[in-house]
Amino acid sequence: MSYDHEWDKILNPFRYNADGSLTDAAKRQNVTMELNSAGGTGGGGGGGRQTSVRTTVLTKAADSLEQLRSDTDKVDMKALSETDSAWSALDGWQAATGLDKMHRRWAAEASNLSKMLSEATAKLHNTSTSYAHTDRAEKSRMDSLDGGRG
Repeated sequence: MSYDHEWDKILNPFRYNADGSLTDAAKRQNVTMELNSAGGTGGGGGGGRQTSVRTTVLTKAADSLEQLRSDTDKVDMKALSETDSAWSALDGWQAATGLDKMHRRWAAEASNLSKMLSEATAKLHNTSTSYAHTDRAEKSRMDSLDGGRG
């Protein structure tokens, strides 16, 4: 399962059947979104339209995600530490076994969330950098074609 597919399933569970496949309505929605993104009133797609990407917005989003990951990791570490303390206090009790299982599950889920946030952050940073490099290269290319006027 791709990263984007996994996020979509988390954020939009109503779009998926029990077996993990898209519902018919979700499939129709995807086709409609693709058609709407083509732009123009017919034939030929966007008609020379240029895409404007604000790399500062991508960078700000990446920085916000990184801050969220950092804050989440701090909260998770505190929760895991408290769970360790409770587990130690319950040593010898049956409840300690259940608490230990919950602790391991929480640690695994927290690690997975942190990894997903890190991957999203990296993708946003990489996309921003890629667009910035492409814009600079294209500007340089256009300047050289125009003899530096522009």
